Amino acid sequence: MDSLLVTQLVQILVPITMFTLMFAMGLTLTLADFKRVIRMPKAIIVGLLINLVILPVVGLGLAYGFELSAMLAVGLVAVAACPGGTTSNVIVHMGKGDTALSISLTAIATLITLFTLPLWVNFTLTQFADQATVIEMPVLKTAAQLALITLLPVALGMTARRHKPEWIKAEPVLSKVSTIAMIAAILGAGIADSSNLLQEASTIVVPAILLLTAAVAIGLLLPKSLGINTRDSVTIAVESSLKNIMLSFFIATNVLKVTDAAYASVIIGMVMMPVAVVIMVIYRQTNKQSAQAAT
Repeated sequence: MDSLLVTQLVQILVPITMFTLMFAMGLTLTLADFKRVIRMPKAIIVGLLINLVILPVVGLGLAYGFELSAMLAVGLVAVAACPGGTTSNVIVHMGKGDTALSISLTAIATLITLFTLPLWVNFTLTQFADQATVIEMPVLKTAAQLALITLLPVALGMTARRHKPEWIKAEPVLSKVSTIAMIAAILGAGIADSSNLLQEASTIVVPAILLLTAAVAIGLLLPKSLGINTRDSVTIAVESSLKNIMLSFFIATNVLKVTDAAYASVIIGMVMMPVAVVIMVIYRQTNKQSAQAAT
């Protein structure tokens, strides 16, 4: 298939997939999820700082350290600056973590990301792109685009839940279909730029894995050091490592329209789910052993 046609299909598929995924997320939310920050401010504020400030700085440091090209650097920082995805809520729930905290972090971070993600991407562009290859990304326009595929569908999903509670049953199907479409989009991006895929992707593998490792370590250890309990710390670690990479993928394919910027999303997208599952499995097993020892 012609690479130009594949690229065009990816640019159509990504926003549709993102809209569907965020609508499904809206079906799982209520206003109480946003108000929860009043009841558990410390855990939520620390989780937000890790996801929206600390990890993007780590991403920038890795990009500098490995001397990445401008678009690879942008892709890495974009992933780092993304909020947790809806899948993190499921993993946390199955692993007996703090589901309420996970849902609230995902919801609040997603709203804030409308503004912080474009700012981080734009800052990275100014730092890494030379005069001959500068690509400008209007912050307000990008924020508006992100709002159309995040804020709007989430609001529609929440409204649908309120007026048609039975629609909640559709959430698992919508999420699964969206995940399959996301995988198809990622594969499509690789096909569209197969000539550079192996060389460029190999350059980003180590920084991407280090970013994911840092997300787990910081997400777990920083909250613990600040007096947050183990359950909430583990939840924040999952939120920090299981990112909503469709946002960074959208930035790469539909805003910047540069495939290189999507490679970090592809690499981290392939390994973040197993990492998050391992975190919760270890936490659950540790809890079981502690409970058995207590009895």
